[in-house]
Amino acid sequence: MIEELAKPKLKSPILIAGLPGMGYVGKLAAEHLATKLHAKKFAELFSPHFPHHVVVEGKGIIRLPRNEFYWAQTDGKSVVILSGDVQSITPDGHYDVVENVLDFVDVMQISQLFTLGGYATGKFSKATPKVVGIGDRELLKITKNYGATVESSGGPIIGAAGLLVGLGKFRKIPGVCLLGETHGMLVDHRAAKAVLQVLVNMLGLKVNMKNLEQRAKTTEQMIDKVHREIITQEDKVRKRERDESWYIG
Repeated sequence: MIEELAKPKLKSPILIAGLPGMGYVGKLAAEHLATKLHAKKFAELFSPHFPHHVVVEGKGIIRLPRNEFYWAQTDGKSVVILSGDVQSITPDGHYDVVENVLDFVDVMQISQLFTLGGYATGKFSKATPKVVGIGDRELLKITKNYGATVESSGGPIIGAAGLLVGLGKFRKIPGVCLLGETHGMLVDHRAAKAVLQVLVNMLGLKVNMKNLEQRAKTTEQMIDKVHREIITQEDKVRKRERDESWYIG
């Protein structure tokens, strides 16, 4: 169910979607973009496919989990941003929710579709996260000009990030999924910044990245800490193995 709060006048808008997923990369990027563009919320999506809980806000107030649509007019472009609390918890639910989203934005005559997310590597790295692009052939050519690489090995993209682009093709909406390399188990502002940087450069948008950069530094510090703990633990294991090898029973 989508509840409309307002009816903004949009001209061939671009849809940018970032929902919770690996490293919260897409959600962080989309919410930062909405904040910096001073985007206004105009619709909320609720679904029985979302997790069966409520969100507790300040002073004990509760609400249902939701996805939210925001709009902004910037640099001569109409932009619609989709973010939210959760994704569906079932495969069928993902299709149902994504079709609801596409039905809603189709009426607005969306011209392009960009989804943002994380690409889990399971590794900690201090290097700038690589951004991988997957989707429409012509848009992929453009992403490569702005620092993204094209995924060539294949594999699934689980959730709305992939389905929005995939199902959007049936509606003739060109789309690209931009995924930032992330460990997958940490909230990753570094990957969010990398993904958002590619996107705004592609679209020619002016977005202040300062807050995201500051939080990215916190992520780097966390990665350093975890990496040191892993090394310390591995050293302890190796020392114990060496000590035990000298014992003959």
